[in-house]
Amino acid sequence: MDEKQKFKKINKKDLPIFYRLILKIPLLSLGSFSGLFWAIFVPIFIVLNFFLDLFIMVYFSFPINLALTFVIPVLIFILFMRVMLERMINWWNSFIVSGYTQRELSKVINEYVSLIKNKRKAKT
Repeated sequence: MDEKQKFKKINKKDLPIFYRLILKIPLLSLGSFSGLFWAIFVPIFIVLNFFLDLFIMVYFSFPINLALTFVIPVLIFILFMRVMLERMINWWNSFIVSGYTQRELSKVINEYVSLIKNKRKAKT
């Protein structure tokens, strides 16, 4: 690949304003807890939001109830977009720009077969 076709690293300062604004939203660093957060807590919040929306639709009058109903889903969507944008930038910079490791399939298969043989020997 020549110099003109080389992929460029994504810098946050070079992104359009919309993406820079999304990335400025503060986000807690969840670490290994992030999978649990997205798999369990967010769906629970969405289900509980349904019941909260029913209450809001009945309790408040017309223009206010629609505005209040859309607040929580919009906030969850913005949070989701921020996380996905950051993950996409990190993925692009680490895999696409730095490049994938080129490996031959026959070497990978031979390594895998030898690994399986070593595990079988260790069991016996």
